[in-house]
Amino acid sequence: MSSLLLSEIRSPDELQGRSLEDLESLCNQMRAALVEKVLQTGGHLGSNLGVVELTVALHSSFDFLRDKLVFDVSHQCYPHKMLTGRYAEFDGLRQTEGISGFTNRFESDFDPLTAGHAGTAISFAMGLAEGLKGTSPEGEEDPWSVAFVGDSGLACGVAFEGLNQAGERKPRLIVVLNDNEWSIAKSVGAMARYLSRIRTSKTLQGTADRLISLAHKIPWLGDRIDEVGEVLRHVMVPGHVFEELGVNYVGPLDGHDLDGCMEAFRRIKRLGGVHLVHFLTEKGRGYEPASHDDERAHGVKPAKSSLVKVSRPWKANDPERKSFTQSFSDAICHLAEKDSRIIALTAAMPSGTGLDEFASRWPNRFVDTGITEQHAVALAGGMATGGKRPICAIYSTFLQRAYDQVFQEVALQEENVILALDRAGLVGQDGPTHQGLYDLAYLRTLPGIQLASPRDGADLQRMLEAALECGGPWSLRWPRGSVVHELSNPAGMRPDLIPGTAERLRDGCDGVIFALGAMVENALEAAEILSAEKIQLEVWDARFCRPLDTGALADASRRHPFIATVEEHALQGGFGSAVTEALADMGIVIPVSRHGVEDRFIQHASSREEQLQVCGLSSEELANQWRERIFETRSQNKLEQEPSS
Repeated sequence: MSSLLLSEIRSPDELQGRSLEDLESLCNQMRAALVEKVLQTGGHLGSNLGVVELTVALHSSFDFLRDKLVFDVSHQCYPHKMLTGRYAEFDGLRQTEGISGFTNRFESDFDPLTAGHAGTAISFAMGLAEGLKGTSPEGEEDPWSVAFVGDSGLACGVAFEGLNQAGERKPRLIVVLNDNEWSIAKSVGAMARYLSRIRTSKTLQGTADRLISLAHKIPWLGDRIDEVGEVLRHVMVPGHVFEELGVNYVGPLDGHDLDGCMEAFRRIKRLGGVHLVHFLTEKGRGYEPASHDDERAHGVKPAKSSLVKVSRPWKANDPERKSFTQSFSDAICHLAEKDSRIIALTAAMPSGTGLDEFASRWPNRFVDTGITEQHAVALAGGMATGGKRPICAIYSTFLQRAYDQVFQEVALQEENVILALDRAGLVGQDGPTHQGLYDLAYLRTLPGIQLASPRDGADLQRMLEAALECGGPWSLRWPRGSVVHELSNPAGMRPDLIPGTAERLRDGCDGVIFALGAMVENALEAAEILSAEKIQLEVWDARFCRPLDTGALADASRRHPFIATVEEHALQGGFGSAVTEALADMGIVIPVSRHGVEDRFIQHASSREEQLQVCGLSSEELANQWRERIFETRSQNKLEQEPSS
């Protein structure tokens, strides 16, 4: 039989009837291609290298145009994309107009779910199985739904909710558990320990069976024999927790044994009901550097990219820049040295949120809850009630999962909890599931919560200090990207950072700009561009979305022909909406231009800078829009001043 080449595969149908040798050769090609392509474009490398054989086995065993494959998070979907006709597009992985780094239902019929958050695959796949029930021609069995879940994703509460329901309803559902002992960081929690016990339990399983057999031979046990056997199974038999839920447990199996994986799927397909098949895989398999650093190999940066270069013409002496994440890390460590009540929490993102240094310095004051945002926020609320000062660092998009806990366990209790929201804004290559564009809208409806956003590293620390001093619930948001330590005024010369106070950074007479957070820099740059054209704009750092500085808004409205707001957030319900609501409440009538992200999901792009430009939020695009607005205003004023004929 001819060899099977990855570059020639257009459909998984081409795997059918192939020899084991051919398929193993294909796996080697895929692993080499993953290393080559992902190191160039950036993306999730380690998790994908670990599921090559498992993915080939799945596509060799099922027809996923009829059956359905649902990835949880989908960090590990690249081999799936290679086998479903998208290998030729991998040079554009995560790049503008290229293929997504996650599954995307608008990209391929093989992707039933646009995924990016953890824990939901089992529920969604079960729903698919229920929806497909009875759709097959007479005499044929219903399609299978397969949920591809990682060991950390399995620890999510919603995953257990799905298993609980599936065990009762018995759909044609297979849960493929990809167990590599990692999420982004090392997996944590009791479920991680349970799976670890299963990994080493093959010998124990045989021992348990022999002990139960011996127990049957002990006469005095009598009617208690079943009880004793059950105890032994609970203690020693792998997968007993899942069996108790009504889910047939299979494993643990070697996820790199291609023949064994395919045989497991062949056996399971002959059965009905719900199955959890436990595969052990090695994150980063076949790429030697990954074996030394699983966390950093999870996601790699591109070796080269087509990132849009954004000019900064007005900065003559640009200070050294660092990420907002690093600035947060510096600030929380500085404050923790002085306040032993500070506790740092995160949901499986210690390095992504900048808490890795804090964790190394104060391990007893650091909590990684795993992929459990709801639990993390509720835990923070309880810690605050107990007298601690928890700072809960979560990406903006993932805090959406804990909205009820923010409401119930934090805001309603008026607790001293600080939510530190990284990736609050556009995120470039990660795309719509990860854009942090909605936190202002969903948080500002809750009474009592302060919503602040720093423009630079100095104000990030000042805002943390203010939140600790003032108490109550706070949310601080910042985007993915670099930040200057001090933008505009030196920190020592700034007005007090009191909730509901803005700071004027630039005088002008042609209009006034209220910018929030990182957009202050772009607003100042735009103002400088227009200054060369004899257009003078007043620029304010709003600092707070809630409460607003209504005094500054009222004063500015009396002195200027229009107000503009700028935010790296959805326009619906965001900072600009808050400003227009406040003006209306004060009875102030003035033209307002709101600049933010329009009402659509923003797809992935090569860089955040490119997305800012597309959304009209780069300094150049803002300058163009304000120039047009000022010319319109001047023309209108001129017409109004001319005598009518």
